[in-house]
Amino acid sequence: MAHAQDVEATKADDSRWGIGLGAAVIERPYRDYDNETKAIPIVYFENRWVDVNGGRIDFKANDSDVLDFRLRARYALDGYDPGESDYLQGMQERDDSAWVGAAVVWKNPIAEVSAEYLVDAMDNSEGSRGRVQVERRFGMGRFGLTPRVAAEWVDQKYVAYYYGVRPEEATSDRPFYEGDATVNVEAGLRLDYSPAQRHTFFLDVGTVSLGDEIKRSPLVERSSQTRISAGYLFHF
Repeated sequence: MAHAQDVEATKADDSRWGIGLGAAVIERPYRDYDNETKAIPIVYFENRWVDVNGGRIDFKANDSDVLDFRLRARYALDGYDPGESDYLQGMQERDDSAWVGAAVVWKNPIAEVSAEYLVDAMDNSEGSRGRVQVERRFGMGRFGLTPRVAAEWVDQKYVAYYYGVRPEEATSDRPFYEGDATVNVEAGLRLDYSPAQRHTFFLDVGTVSLGDEIKRSPLVERSSQTRISAGYLFHF
């Protein structure tokens, strides 16, 4: 009994954390908009009740190795600066935002399946979004390969804010546009390499096929959006 209690206490107190630095190249779908390169500080922490990974924070509602219910906060780089594109001149800036809501993660022998529903906590768009993702990591010695597919629903308010044209922003070649709810589909691949126990390098490539209501926007000239990120994480 004493041994069992010690093991349980160790499990409850066990935590993993690390820090690092990464960079991301983001291809925006907007007309005449150059690719963006951003430096991204990385913080990783996980224990029995909290999971922090980059721009996402999860508070676990239960302690399970199979089915986790979580409260989630996530920061999304969806905004744009109209000064970066001649076509967007006269538009108001659209801000990045923090999103909060609920998520569930199902870990099974085949893959990890997750779903989330979030709302705009900063009320920039006043919108909501839902996402379902399937991924699986394949370990190969010091290397790991993780393919993923995902579908994300975004509501009309999200589309109107990030891809719409307000009446006061409309011009002869940039008509008024509100759009409607739509679904984006993503495919991605992550490669990680750990040359030593405390060190991990990673490269992640993802492409999002934009939903029809986004592609119809006069602001958009691409049907997809690509993001490439790379970085280093030190594990304590």
